[in-house]
Amino acid sequence: MTTGAYRVARAAGCLKATFAVAVGMNLVEAVWDPGGIAWRVARAAASVAFTLALAAYVALRVRGWRRARSGRP
Repeated sequence: MTTGAYRVARAAGCLKATFAVAVGMNLVEAVWDPGGIAWRVARAAASVAFTLALAAYVALRVRGWRRARSGRP
């Protein structure tokens, strides 16, 4: 595996982890109605983490696709 592939794999792992946290928080909210400032902050932090992980994964995939298409190593 090349360095780029390792980066994509690591970004995919982060994306999976943040997705699992987001889904878990949604399940908690469906079963139990947590409230308060701490829950709102945790929700916002999970949303930001997921958005950043998704953006990093997409950016690395597009970068790899463009490199492969141009023929650069």
